[in-house]
Amino acid sequence: MYIPGNDTYTFYVASEEGTVGMKINHTDIFSNRIFSDHAEANSSTRLCKGWHDFAIWYHHSMGNASFVLSWANSTMSKQVVPDKNMRIPRTELATLPLNALFSYTVHGSGTNVSFTDPSLGDNITEWRWNFGDGTPDEIYNASTNPTHTYDRAGVYNATLTVVNGTGGMNTHSELVDVPLKGDVNRDGKVSAADALLILQMAACGTNSDPAADVNSDGVITSLDALMVSQAVVKGVNDE
Repeated sequence: MYIPGNDTYTFYVASEEGTVGMKINHTDIFSNRIFSDHAEANSSTRLCKGWHDFAIWYHHSMGNASFVLSWANSTMSKQVVPDKNMRIPRTELATLPLNALFSYTVHGSGTNVSFTDPSLGDNITEWRWNFGDGTPDEIYNASTNPTHTYDRAGVYNATLTVVNGTGGMNTHSELVDVPLKGDVNRDGKVSAADALLILQMAACGTNSDPAADVNSDGVITSLDALMVSQAVVKGVNDE
């Protein structure tokens, strides 16, 4: 950063929710300052005319980011630091690289899957979901945690693409395993072996496998094992 004259400079950081750290000549001006909603903080330091080492860190987790760096001294009223005084334009300081991310949860009904979006990046304007089953993309202009129902059990390659205001794009894909109800050992069919595994899960109090929750009541019990056994006897492998 270029300092135009010997003086005491007050630096102002205005931001919405986020954290900021700033150093000049390896001295902290702001140290992991936390903002809640729109807020402004300031700090002063004595500087001499010329170029100074300047570093700033800004983090904002979701949605549009707001970040403004201003300064003032004894002869200059508060104003945004101009680009000509910085080797890197101030408009680039708050640029958080796009990073599309998501996680998913398979619900008790077996084919209902909820997706959670913790994607990172400044000024994201579009979230494009492709669930990998041939259905049309779902496109949103705000961060959304969609739920999707698959027609049948299987493994699907779901993809989230995020786009920012300058046309930048980033994509994340993940295989979504939608299990066949009762197929606990994931061999593609329902068998007596699955019923035995479900009984073991019920005895151990395990309730984390959606394939084992055959009656979709949110818990794994001997009733689920019984339903699998009945399906095996009847030769039914889709329930």
